[in-house]
Amino acid sequence: MEVYAQIVYERGPQIGVGEGMNSCVFLALDPRIRRQIAVKEIAKANFGNDVNAYYQEARVMFEVEHPNIVPVQYVCDTADTIGLAMPYFRNGSLKPQIAAGPLPIKQVLKMAQGILHGVARIHRCGFLHFDLKPSNIFFTDTNEPMVADFGQSRRANAGTVRVPRMYKWGIPPEVWDTQVGTYESDIFQLGVLFYRSVNGDPAYQAQRAPIRSDADLRQKIIGGKFPDPKFFLPHVPKWLRTIIRKAMRTDPTDRFRSAIDFADALGRVSPGLDWQIDVLGGDSYRWRAIRPGKPGLEVELIADSNSTWQAKVWTTRLTDRRAKRPSEFWASNLNYADACKHLTDVFSGLV
Repeated sequence: MEVYAQIVYERGPQIGVGEGMNSCVFLALDPRIRRQIAVKEIAKANFGNDVNAYYQEARVMFEVEHPNIVPVQYVCDTADTIGLAMPYFRNGSLKPQIAAGPLPIKQVLKMAQGILHGVARIHRCGFLHFDLKPSNIFFTDTNEPMVADFGQSRRANAGTVRVPRMYKWGIPPEVWDTQVGTYESDIFQLGVLFYRSVNGDPAYQAQRAPIRSDADLRQKIIGGKFPDPKFFLPHVPKWLRTIIRKAMRTDPTDRFRSAIDFADALGRVSPGLDWQIDVLGGDSYRWRAIRPGKPGLEVELIADSNSTWQAKVWTTRLTDRRAKRPSEFWASNLNYADACKHLTDVFSGLV
């Protein structure tokens, strides 16, 4: 027996403006139980006359239920739109968190485990996500990461699937020409996601800015030059760099075979000191770390008046700051690449 009932929500302001390709998300109120929710509205016109496709995203979200996947609470429709009701996450998405600069390594490693276990669940259920980017990772009140937005997801057939229209900056190398994706295509997107997290979006956007056409973007991604796998900020441990590079390899068979393999590799990384990073502008950075029972550490990478770069290291105690082994750790009159290389060696020796 079918029962037709009324669903009502009070639509509030649009949130995540410009982050969805085919939809708008609104902060809303469920007036019956007085709770805030997020409602994703998608125009039915986007699906043509395929009524079954109207509800595809909600079905996928329901089928892949997991503690690290955003749940669908109900789906409803009007004459013109489909509405997907989901929890509202006050802590927002990863996108604004990395907009100002890198996340601490310890935070990235914890976040990555949750994301990778969520994606592993998606893959075990036979789906590919195809849209793993910072704006689609949300955080609960306890800062657990949640994978969102299944609008581009597709069920795999023998591990492959014809790719839908994708966010162009996240198209894996193999997809540009074949238009076919595999589980390793999601691994590539996760590699880029963690690359952006450890380096911060200012560094990523600086690489993106000179790309003026889709043809140029395609050439750089297929050639393994975007994002630049050689560039990492100097505090990123070398072993972590190797893992992220493996996930971003141009040949899918050279990547991790599964999200769990990726998670296992990251689980073996020691985060070292918990560096807090300040972006000073113009590619300048300051790192600070607290060491229990020892003086704190402060590291700077800054440009001087001659447009060359200086690296400086101090120990800190309360308001006191003293130069740490200047003959070994300090350097000046370097180009940017050499300054970063010098500090990479310095960071590896700071404990």
